Amino acid sequence: MVWARTKLLIWDYIFEPIKDLRISYIGPKPEQFYKKLNELMRTVFNVPDAYVQEKNYLWEKTKDGEKFEIDWEVNKVLDTYSYIVCEISLKGFSAGGEGKAVIRLKPRLITEYPQDTIWQQNIMYEMFRRFWHNMFYQQQRMQYLNLGKELLTSMESSVKHFGETLRNGGAS
Repeated sequence: MVWARTKLLIWDYIFEPIKDLRISYIGPKPEQFYKKLNELMRTVFNVPDAYVQEKNYLWEKTKDGEKFEIDWEVNKVLDTYSYIVCEISLKGFSAGGEGKAVIRLKPRLITEYPQDTIWQQNIMYEMFRRFWHNMFYQQQRMQYLNLGKELLTSMESSVKHFGETLRNGGAS
């Protein structure tokens, strides 16, 4: 990530034109997705704990059962200019051991170019940057998009597998 006050941002959704992936689960113990998602984010994206932020946490116990809503943000730094951001949310409820959970994955590849200094705001710099970006770095970004697709596909299949395990009575 570039640390600059002013920067040029290039956003690409990993699965263009689809902006997010949704997985719905109806069955026993949907609250166990909280712990499993926490584990999967770190292992699938291969990031340290500091790169996973819990943005929102709401867990209510009502007379009918439990209602939960949690949002995370995972940042996978790829190089000086590019990183993958994935917003993950878990919403659901549980009553009497049964319930529903909806997991939403919203991934995107972000490339940042700083524009703080006089040189970085110069037209010559912008011409060199665009030439370098189009001739060399765009291919690297396409590789990062493919990596993002692999990571998200792996995350999605792991979540689905865990859901099947819960449905078959495997996880406790």
